[in-house]
Order: sequence, then structure tokens, then C-alpha cells
Amino acid sequence: MEVIALLRSGKMQPTLVDISEYKIIGIGNIGKPTHPGDVWPALFTRINEVTDRINHHETIGLIKRNEPGYLAGVRTESLSEVPEGMFMYKIPAGQYAGVTHRGPISKINESFEKLIYWLSTNNYEEFDVVCIEIYDERFKGEEDDSELDMFIQLKPI
Repeated sequence: MEVIALLRSGKMQPTLVDISEYKIIGIGNIGKPTHPGDVWPALFTRINEVTDRINHHETIGLIKRNEPGYLAGVRTESLSEVPEGMFMYKIPAGQYAGVTHRGPISKINESFEKLIYWLSTNNYEEFDVVCIEIYDERFKGEEDDSELDMFIQLKPI
């Protein structure tokens, strides 16, 4: 994703970006209670079943506003088929606020809360997708130098 370079400035200042619609195929479900810790190992055992991944160096976590669930997946071509037992979700096009979380994954909620606070104090309103997490080669789990990018969709004006 071309917006990733914009986020690596080292500041907690979010970057506003326009994201085109894209498709995620993965393990988990939006709309049914799903724990992230349960779906990631399952995704990694089946990731090669998604035959038309766009970027083999990234995975994506998705949480939807006001709905239970979590989807761990990969970005795919628009015509790809969903393997049995996996789910597909379309990330809607729109404006998003993005920030890079730095540090252990166990502290991701701190970055998420800071992003929500920044949105509310700068007159932005979150919208349909609560959080898209993009994991790539910078992600190192609980290591202090771990990084991942996170985005929240903004309400259209």
C-alpha cells in the first residue's frame, strides 16, 4: 500500500489518506464473536490457499465498528475465490486516518486510544470500519522495535 511510507515519520501525528476499495480474504468473522489470538495461527496454516494475494509481505487484521468479531487475512485481487472455511470482506473506499504503532503488540490498544483521542480533538468522526491493522516485515510481536500500521475510516463529510 502506497500510504505506508507516509506513516513512518516517527510521530504519533496521524496521516489522512484516501484508500480505494479492496478485498480481504482470511480466517475469522465479522459479525460473530472471534478472538484475534485464535484466528492468526489458523490463517498462517492456510495462507497459501489464497492464490491471488496482492502483497506476500503483509497480512491484515480487521475490526468492524459496533459488531463483534475479527478477521485476519490478506489482500487479494477482486476476482479471487474464497477458500472453504474462510471469509471475505471488502474494505470500503474512503478517507482514513492512519498511524504507525511502535512497540509490543500487547500495547496496541494504547496507540488505538491515542488515535481515537486525536480524531475527537480534531473534529473527525470515525465511521464504518473501526480499525484496519497492516502487518509487514516490520512486525516483531512483543519486541520493542516492532511496528504495524493502523487505519480508522473517517465519516464522509
